Amino acid sequence: RGDRVKCLEVMREHGVAIAEGIVRGDAAEEARGRIKPTLDKVAQALEDSEQNLSELAKEDFGLVRAPAIGRGKTNIHFDPYDSEEYRALEALAAEGDFAGLVSSYIGDACTLTEAGASITSVGGEGMEWHRDGTEGEVTVLMSLDDVHEDQGSVGFALGSHRDASLDKETEAEVDEDAVVWYAYRACQPAIFDARVQHRALDNNSDARRYVLWFIYNKEVS
Repeated sequence: RGDRVKCLEVMREHGVAIAEGIVRGDAAEEARGRIKPTLDKVAQALEDSEQNLSELAKEDFGLVRAPAIGRGKTNIHFDPYDSEEYRALEALAAEGDFAGLVSSYIGDACTLTEAGASITSVGGEGMEWHRDGTEGEVTVLMSLDDVHEDQGSVGFALGSHRDASLDKETEAEVDEDAVVWYAYRACQPAIFDARVQHRALDNNSDARRYVLWFIYNKEVS
């Protein structure tokens, strides 16, 4: 409980926190066993097809979408109704009570609206500074394994949710002095206000990078 209280304090101050210890080791192992084999197969298929999966391949993998978001970088969206992997992601989120933490942060009930994974191949691109959404939205990013720095860290501009603009013409420049970098540690998720500016670095290693993502939104009454 103390870790969750501290996590909320940090989120309220900076817009982002690393939620250490909220996912139990056995739950992480179960999720790894259910999800990682599929990620390996999807990653290989993406590399073989130059990031252009056929509709049949998506169906076989239980995906509804697999958009390329850069060279060697693809977001995969598991079918929420007919995918064992999506159910495994839901179970992992429930085990860590991500929703409870998010609800406490936004001060309202929330819903998991999407869950999937980002696959970055060897030599794949990162992402430039961006925001995921607006007030009342929270993103959770988590790797099932440690991610070494040369695989590509994620950076957050602390406090950038306070002056958020979704208009790129008026977007404030990132204050580099306020940026912190996180090389993912296994099952230690980064939870952040979707308005926080963040980016991912290129994968300069000889191993793929897998990052799970969970999108939460305030419940609509």
